[in-house]
Amino acid sequence: MPRFARRALTGAVLGLAALSPAVASAQSPTLRVHAIFSGGQASSFHVGQVLDIDVRSAGGRKLTQVCMSPAPVARPACSTARNAAPSQAGPTTVQVTLSDGTKLTQTFTAHAPATKVGGPRAVPATITCQDVTLFGNYDQRRKRSRDPVETIRRGAQVGLYNVIAPGKIFMWDYATNKAGFASQSCAKAAS
Repeated sequence: MPRFARRALTGAVLGLAALSPAVASAQSPTLRVHAIFSGGQASSFHVGQVLDIDVRSAGGRKLTQVCMSPAPVARPACSTARNAAPSQAGPTTVQVTLSDGTKLTQTFTAHAPATKVGGPRAVPATITCQDVTLFGNYDQRRKRSRDPVETIRRGAQVGLYNVIAPGKIFMWDYATNKAGFASQSCAKAAS
């Protein structure tokens, strides 16, 4: 075989070898579940801890539905939202559907809810005031909340994260997947 032909054949073989992992990964999507605000925590989830659900190596396919059983806190069992929080301690199953109909499933054990505000895990709570404004920013210098995001009604379920100033806490509205700063006195942790 002439030298040029050998080089062409070697180049073609090496090119195919380099493409093989990319093709294989495009054909093998992987469901990934991890806790937000936790540095990529991918296991040992707690009730009320907000999770991000995505698919790696989807090969151009879109995530069209996310289902959680039991249903997540303050959300329907199935939706297009990629963030949700386990609602009960025990086995929790997440199933996603891609645009081509492919279904991926992952089951984990959700642990009891966190009870101490100030860590990477949300503490489940209920809004106790009539209306609470969730703000996008807090001005430390002026000691004022600014940039309203939404109004949360009494009885809404939220996740409390950390106190950022006297009487102000960072919280997550489970129903809308919106986060911000609000009055700490208007949220009562679940007991």
